[in-house]
Order: sequence, then C-alpha cells, then structure tokens
Amino acid sequence: MSAPVLENRRPSAGRLIGFALLLTAVSWGLGAFAAWPWAATDPGAAVIRVAFKHVAAFEHEAAARSKEELEKLPRHMRPQSPERSRTGRRVDTVLRVELDGRRVLERHYSPGGFRHDGPTFGYEEIPVAPGAHRLEAELSDAQAVRAESQGRRRWEVTQQVEIARGQALLVEFSEDTGLRIR
Repeated sequence: MSAPVLENRRPSAGRLIGFALLLTAVSWGLGAFAAWPWAATDPGAAVIRVAFKHVAAFEHEAAARSKEELEKLPRHMRPQSPERSRTGRRVDTVLRVELDGRRVLERHYSPGGFRHDGPTFGYEEIPVAPGAHRLEAELSDAQAVRAESQGRRRWEVTQQVEIARGQALLVEFSEDTGLRIR
C-alpha cells in the first residue's frame, strides 16, 4: 500500500509577492487619506445643538387595568404604580426653534417602540452666524398643538445668547428641569 499524497498548501512565491504589493498599496492609500485634512464642521462656524428625551402623553386616555387584569399577569410583569399600568400609543413630540424671530426649525418626532409607546428621542444641529441672538425654543406634545386644552404639556425657553465663532450652544430637555440653554 502506498502512502496518501497530501496536497501542497503553501502559497506560491507569486501569490506572496502579490499579497505584499496589495498590502503596501492599501497602506499607502490609507496614509494618504489620513494626511488629507477633513473636518466635519467648519472650525469657525457657530452651531446650536438641540437634544432631548421626552415621554409624551398618551394619545387617548385609556383606563388603568382592573385589579383582576393585574392579578392575571405574572408577578414580575405587574406594574408597581397605577401610572405605569396604563398603556397605548403616545402622541408625537413637536420641536420649534426660533432665532431672532425667524423660525429655523419645526419638526415632529414619533415615539419609539414597536407600539409607539416608548420615549421620543431627538437631536438636531442648526448652523448659525456668530454673534448675539434671541433664541426661543419650544417642546410640546402634538395634541397640545392641535387642541388648546387645560392639560397641555409644553416647555418653552427664551434667552438672549452670544454665540462665538467655533462655539456650540446646547439646548437640552429633561423631564425634571424642562428646556434649558447651556
């Protein structure tokens, strides 16, 4: 019986040289692009950044689950407070930003989650000319825009701001403090 013949798995000299040339070309290309200056924004530009996470009101006032319904749920899925036992779709969130009396941004944001029952997240960057400006920002639930109601949820901030070249002004929202400019 003869010994089994194993194929030669070593690459040929031509393949090794080709791989080395390809690696050298890619390395030189990356080095050339790394030396090429690139900036995401102009270093001398001024910008207003708006960031928020907002839990909007429910679209329809749904009744809280009954005691019997809650007892049918497994113990780990039972809400700890009556507010958390409500469910349903949340309304959109509206963000408006005015600079010197001119509206520069108005946008609707949909709530997150598969059933649109989660919080709404938003992030916007608005390029502006450096200098003194009157900044007005408003964050509200979409239903508050459609119907002027008593239970309206709306937060506003108005402030005279000075934005220098290369500066980014932050307008942020939190449920505790509302809208504020930093």
